[in-house]
Amino acid sequence: METIQNTLIDTANTLSARYLPLTPIAILIGVTCLVAQIFLTLLLDKRVFPRKWHGPWNDLPGFTAHQLISLPLMCILTYYGMRDWYLDPNNDVGNDTSYDRVFGTTNLNDIPLAIGSGAILIWDTPTSLLVPALQDPLMLFHHVGMFLVASTMSGAFSGGQMIGYYYACYYFGVIEVSSIPLSYVDVFHPKYKYYFEWLNDEKSGNRPMMKKVVHGLNEFCRISFAIAFLIFRGVYFPYVAFQSTIPDLWYAYHDETKAVPDGVPMWTGYFLIGFVTLFALLQFYWGTLVLKQIYKVVIPGDNGKKKSKKKTKSN
Repeated sequence: METIQNTLIDTANTLSARYLPLTPIAILIGVTCLVAQIFLTLLLDKRVFPRKWHGPWNDLPGFTAHQLISLPLMCILTYYGMRDWYLDPNNDVGNDTSYDRVFGTTNLNDIPLAIGSGAILIWDTPTSLLVPALQDPLMLFHHVGMFLVASTMSGAFSGGQMIGYYYACYYFGVIEVSSIPLSYVDVFHPKYKYYFEWLNDEKSGNRPMMKKVVHGLNEFCRISFAIAFLIFRGVYFPYVAFQSTIPDLWYAYHDETKAVPDGVPMWTGYFLIGFVTLFALLQFYWGTLVLKQIYKVVIPGDNGKKKSKKKTKSN
């Protein structure tokens, strides 16, 4: 067992040093997720293991496997993010200036950044390209952008010097609190017809008690997701980005009293400012979409009234 462990570590170190813009721990996490994806997909696929009774998870094995892996990852990210951003008394120690918050700390074994870079590059992106149910151009752009930001912050393009590590626990931790209920709610979205039809098929008498529990949990998660998303992504994300992160990056890279650390290209600062800005605007836009959905639920008859008025005018 120890030999296998040492071999994996040596392989990860080799790949990190020569081929991939990732830390060794990021490579190990990414490969673990990829192996789990392949194993769970084969296990759930009814074509590989035929069975008399099956559910939508057997009709969408790749998508189901992806969600099963995503949920614990989101829980891990949320735990580290909440702990370090809100509860760690030492989080602000030694981070008094913009330069300190951007260049002051390096931790190559950081778990959230390893997940944000390794899991996305090695597991999430290939899975999103190969599994039809996950093929969404906007989400692919979002995840590739997350990988580029995470790898840049991890020091992949700056000789191991981490950039903005102070903010890693927020951008790759705190905001994922909304992703925990989303990983469940997303399963029953109408676009995944097998799950949607299974949940809403009232004629089917198959396991009615289980469906009742699943439906109730889905409603609870929908509400939890909407609240968490609006707070941590729709509002707080743009606030942290424009009030703290972007100014800190600008002042750190243009500090007249301290030079940028050796090996850190100037483009990394502009790149992070650009992508943090894009992500902040994207989160705000998604927040408006969530608000529209809440409005439709709270005032369900409003759209109907508008449609009837339009029909009356046309007549």
